[in-house]
Amino acid sequence: MEYITFLNKFLWGGPILALLLSTHVIMTIRSRFVQKKVLTGIRYSAGQKGGASVLFTTLAATLGTGNIIGVSTAIALGGPGALFWCLITGFFGMATTYYECYLSTKYKTSEGGGPMYVMRDVMNKPFLGKTYAFFMLLVCMSTGCLTQSNAVSVSFGQTFGISPVICGFLVAIISGLVIVGGKESIVKACTKIVPVLCVFFILGCLFFLCKNIIYIPASIRLIINDAFSLKACSGGLAGGGFILAARYGIARGLFTNEAGMGSAGVFAGSSNLSAHTQALVSMTATFWDTVVICTVTGLVIISSFLADPSSINGYGSGEYVMAAFSSVPYIGKPFLSLAICGFAISTIIGWFYPGEQSVRFLFESKEEHILPIIKTIYIVMVFLGSVFSLEQIWELADLFNIFLIVPNVYMLLFFKSVKK
Repeated sequence: MEYITFLNKFLWGGPILALLLSTHVIMTIRSRFVQKKVLTGIRYSAGQKGGASVLFTTLAATLGTGNIIGVSTAIALGGPGALFWCLITGFFGMATTYYECYLSTKYKTSEGGGPMYVMRDVMNKPFLGKTYAFFMLLVCMSTGCLTQSNAVSVSFGQTFGISPVICGFLVAIISGLVIVGGKESIVKACTKIVPVLCVFFILGCLFFLCKNIIYIPASIRLIINDAFSLKACSGGLAGGGFILAARYGIARGLFTNEAGMGSAGVFAGSSNLSAHTQALVSMTATFWDTVVICTVTGLVIISSFLADPSSINGYGSGEYVMAAFSSVPYIGKPFLSLAICGFAISTIIGWFYPGEQSVRFLFESKEEHILPIIKTIYIVMVFLGSVFSLEQIWELADLFNIFLIVPNVYMLLFFKSVKK
């Protein structure tokens, strides 16, 4: 694990950050600043038949513990400035999500869509397509579920005293019952669960922001100052300076919105909408995921710390949100634990869809024999995630994401520009 940590520190400390940010900027320019059409995308997601189901399934995969635990980890390890870079990743990443979903929808096949199909059928890079699909399946079978079940076991253990084994078993059973039903079951569950979860969690965060409203201006100043600081600071919520803030902010931003990984394109490939319309709808997932939910989560953490600096004493890097919610006796911790559980299960369910599509792409005629085995392994991995170390899981998440970023970014940069 030390080697993985060292490799992540090097890659995320410069090369991958530069690759992602430059790609986001290039896609923003190439798509003529498509972010300005986010309200149009929101309108399409509500008004176009099929738009909402793809959006909520995409959000199910991206809205998870990364929005809660991941933001907490980013701020704890990278300082308050990490939230700024997380937000920047989401804002500019909207263009990347638009582009990868546009291509995936335009060049979808009867089997489905996604970057792997674009690489194979349009760019004539079959090996690259298979490589991408292989790592998509690997991410699905590991970090797509491990981080989620781990977060539930930690949260429920602290709040209700339930053992990790029991939590892992229950989460595996609940998510497994949906997954065995296939695509239709996954889409149906996500469409019902995600809207309720979003409203539930945002209302809880808004309560804390109102409670700490006098500390919001100071929180914003702290975030901006730390995001561009050349020196690390000391203190309870230590500022890591520019390098650490960017490293953890962008890494966690990517993990939660997945812009640049291409997973949103896999979901978009199941849509019946036009390529441009579906790309706008999918782009809003990145907006809601990072620009909205990660921002309010981060502000809750930082404003709560400024209101009571001792509140984080005794809490680990992934538990700063729990520290903030604990300021409300009796209901704070249970509220957050239930939110984490809901987001985690929806992500586990939603993330299996890209894995299923990868199996179809890789094994084609043999998928009927392979898919049941993959489903079984996936459910077992959900259980095992509940007893793994959180730090190890996040390090693996950062490393595996790189294996999706590189081929997907290659596709985006070396494909012709989108013409709307």
